[in-house]
Amino acid sequence: MAEGTVEFENDRVRVSRVRQTGPSSPSEAVRHDRLIVYLSDSAITRNAGGESEQIRRGTGDVVWRDASEYTIELTDDGPQEVLIVELKP
Repeated sequence: MAEGTVEFENDRVRVSRVRQTGPSSPSEAVRHDRLIVYLSDSAITRNAGGESEQIRRGTGDVVWRDASEYTIELTDDGPQEVLIVELKP
């Protein structure tokens, strides 16, 4: 189950904290260009554009993602938490 809160927002960015406990059913999302900061270890399956990708990240990892429409499925049992800094168009 995913639980998200907006930590900060203005006309240029939205900062969201997303907490999830897995494993989970796929959840769909559409996001603008963004920076993802992993606040815990994470194991997911990401599906975008017809391609599936297994991703493992550690606490403190930082990743850039271009705008995309995708689904995420958690593959580990434990809680996972990320901070998403999304740029607004």
